[in-house]
Amino acid sequence: MFNPVESGAVLATIACAALFVWNLAIPVAQHLHWPKWTALAMTFGVIGAVIAASLIISLRDELRARRMRREQVAMEQRYPQCHVTRLSSGKWFLTDKATGREFRLNRDLP
Repeated sequence: MFNPVESGAVLATIACAALFVWNLAIPVAQHLHWPKWTALAMTFGVIGAVIAASLIISLRDELRARRMRREQVAMEQRYPQCHVTRLSSGKWFLTDKATGREFRLNRDLP
């Protein structure tokens, strides 16, 4: 699900967040006379939140990639005589396979 760089970044973020929360939660828990396990629970809560956020971001990226691929396949099926490319502006660029020239349409594509 993650590539090695993303995994390293997530682990580093978790470690930094856990250390920060741990160092902040212990004095707060002692000052407010909370049980000793409260600081540990807060730390694990932050770790869980970071992991959940990274999984949601990864899922969102995967869904976006699938949607873009589905749209590309639909365009390739609609115009089988053309090479289909999506431009950064979001418009489609069609090239005729036989001639290599730009395929002009009578109407603009989304």
